[in-house]
Amino acid sequence: MRKAFIGILIVPIAAALVVASLAYGEMVSYTANLKTSKGNPVYDILILETDGSQVNATIYPSQLPGTGSSIISHDAPFTPAKSLIIGLTEGKDTDGSDKTQIIMFVDNAFAVAHVGIPFSSDFPGTRHSTTIANLKAAVAGDATQLAWFTDSFFPGPAAAAAFDPRGPFTVAEFTSLTIDGISATAGNWMINPKGLQTIPFNDPDAIENRATEVINETAKGDTGPFDIAISLITDSTRGQFAVDKTVLNNTGVPWQSFEMVLGTGVGANFVLSTPGDGLYFVTTLDNRETTGAFPNADVQEDHILFSGMLLPGSAAHFIVFVGTTTNDEPVVTIRQLATSRTLAPLLNRWNLAVLAVLLCALAVYRFRALKAARTVPLI
Repeated sequence: MRKAFIGILIVPIAAALVVASLAYGEMVSYTANLKTSKGNPVYDILILETDGSQVNATIYPSQLPGTGSSIISHDAPFTPAKSLIIGLTEGKDTDGSDKTQIIMFVDNAFAVAHVGIPFSSDFPGTRHSTTIANLKAAVAGDATQLAWFTDSFFPGPAAAAAFDPRGPFTVAEFTSLTIDGISATAGNWMINPKGLQTIPFNDPDAIENRATEVINETAKGDTGPFDIAISLITDSTRGQFAVDKTVLNNTGVPWQSFEMVLGTGVGANFVLSTPGDGLYFVTTLDNRETTGAFPNADVQEDHILFSGMLLPGSAAHFIVFVGTTTNDEPVVTIRQLATSRTLAPLLNRWNLAVLAVLLCALAVYRFRALKAARTVPLI
């Protein structure tokens, strides 16, 4: 009787797993290198996302710095297919006069096609000043103005500007569209919330008195590549900076090595650094992994290969040093790639659904077998 009860109990638990696996949301992040017209921060930020059938609006609670690398992360109720991010900054108009400007993360092709075109022409039926007023009201809690963004602006005049959150985007500033920056990552991994910080070279926490980029990321979905374009001000006396990087292995497979390669651009636009081009790892400093997961490091001019073992669910911590002959706010891309000899399947939401169905079938089979066994007469 107890075995039969356990079999019956598995059925609703497995069914719940099916529902939970399909009612799926995720952490979504957008990382950008940007420089606003006056270097002022971006505020009153609204994230608009759709999965093709529903639209979600999220008010981002923090500001973004006006220069350097920034990240926006939040929990979305679904996996977005298209996104649009809009905020404000105290910038300057095309004539150089001070003016509140609209900042938007938009599709690359849209940005290129509309450079220099006024906001009202980019988004027919809207006005720059009215959109600013609507955004301020929506962020302050006005449900009517928030609905204007989700029901009218996003699916209407702004539809062509929406971008694929898995791909690149451009940071645009309006009244007339000017380009302030670009997406800073490419790949399926994610920089964690609050996982990006720049420490000036003269700060006591800077490593080896170099400007230090602190990055906390999660490797998910695959073993790479994952590109991060770093924009920061280096110590001009050395032309070098440090990268203090923590990587969580959430790929479901153990890693035997971890490689970092230097270049420019991200994703399909990545260009590998070549010997003598002025971009290099600083071989005279201690490029290392500190947890012991990767005790061996082969450091070359444009790539570092760490070897060892990092199990799924564990994190590695790397400190590497990069040099560049560009002293004025360089943008350097570090491409990352982990390798594994184990071909273990990832337990994603669809795997969970299949597993839950199999558990249901097993439970029903065991229940029927036990019921049939109880009906056999004793001799």
